[in-house]
Amino acid sequence: MNQKGITVIVLSRGLDALLAQCIKETRQAIQTLEDKTDHCVVVVDNASPRPYVERRINNLGAELMRFDTHHSFAAANNLAAKRYPNRFYLLLNNDVLLHERTLGFMLQEFKTTPNLGICGSRLVFPDGTLQHCGVVFGPGEKGPYHLLRTSPSECMPRITREFQAVTGACMLIRHKLWEENKGLSTEYPFGLEDIDFCLRSRQKGWRITCCNQVESLHFEATTPGRSQLDVKSRRLFMERWQGRYTVDGE
Repeated sequence: MNQKGITVIVLSRGLDALLAQCIKETRQAIQTLEDKTDHCVVVVDNASPRPYVERRINNLGAELMRFDTHHSFAAANNLAAKRYPNRFYLLLNNDVLLHERTLGFMLQEFKTTPNLGICGSRLVFPDGTLQHCGVVFGPGEKGPYHLLRTSPSECMPRITREFQAVTGACMLIRHKLWEENKGLSTEYPFGLEDIDFCLRSRQKGWRITCCNQVESLHFEATTPGRSQLDVKSRRLFMERWQGRYTVDGE
């Protein structure tokens, strides 16, 4: 593995117009980096009813990887990372529009923070309220939740902060850690595989931060049938991790 850049993995199903904008903003963020080599944007077509046209994806500056059958978030990202190895992996939702300076701030964190394995990013809803600025853990059955979700953006200072976990909607991961964890756990049908990955990483001594200097836009599109899968994932997560993480105070 000679690459020294970022493989951006965008798992997608439909949302053609939003996906195109996501790719465009991601390419612009890459162009702001000092070292523009070895970076790759990969769109994973997760069995879209109308398959993406490879030529159109390529013209946007991305590679296309297609599945004819639907894969879980974990399985799809694991396969994409295996096919496109790189020094870092950025897991990116297809409904996230990156701020052009996001990648620069995230990469800087890896240069300055010892044992950093994962860096997340500040995300806001279209109305400007916070969607993600780090994940915290409540007592009992509350478990993991997004700190200050739907609060005004100014409630969170624009500084980097260390957390036990960050969201996989925009998560930069060191290749070495990805290999140590053998990717995301495919036992989760939908959701919390990203938080599980973070907690497994901390067990190995890796640190996790969230860059809050700039904010990217997250539309948080709804996936059909998600609620039932969410319940199964949450049950599995709590069985595996309840009592093994630190309960946070906001």
